[in-house]
Amino acid sequence: MASIANDQGGRRRIQFVAPDGSRKAIRLGKVSQRFAEGVKLRIEHLLAARMTGGAPDADTARWVA
Repeated sequence: MASIANDQGGRRRIQFVAPDGSRKAIRLGKVSQRFAEGVKLRIEHLLAARMTGGAPDADTARWVA
């Protein structure tokens, strides 16, 4: 659902398709691959909750807060 893109200068961004069908990107800046993968996982959890109409799990809700 989401992917990690590498920009020039070692910057990373998360790209995903929003529930309305538009492509979105969240720029993370210069972060490690491991950190970017963690953020990508959280975004995927949020997207899944939005698409199913449910609430995100407690851990993801705490992360957003």
